[in-house]
Parts: sequence; C-alpha cells; structure tokens
Amino acid sequence: MATLGTVFVGSWAAMGGKKSSTAKGPQIQASSKDEEKFIQEFMKNAEKEDKKTSGHAV
Repeated sequence: MATLGTVFVGSWAAMGGKKSSTAKGPQIQASSKDEEKFIQEFMKNAEKEDKKTSGHAV
C-alpha cells in the first residue's frame, strides 16, 4: 500500500504546477517594440487561419 501511495503521489506531484508558461510558446527575440508587436499579431493571425483550415478535410 505504501509503495502504491508513493508512486501515485509522486506522479501527481510531478504533473502539477503552472502550465501557462509552456502554452505561450518560445520567447520573442525582437529588436524593438514594433517588431515584437508585429510578430505577436502575425502569430495570432496564423493561429486563427490554422484553426479555420484544421476543421476541413483535405
């Protein structure tokens, strides 16, 4: 019983934690604020287009 409890608690603890930082993606290495804004907008638009096309069979 103690072994199973340790295994389950250990795996539960390993899966916990903050997940939002991995959902953001890689850090943007822009040389200016304008470039960073452009990249963020481009990524948003690309994700929207991907969602539109992913629902259709090709």
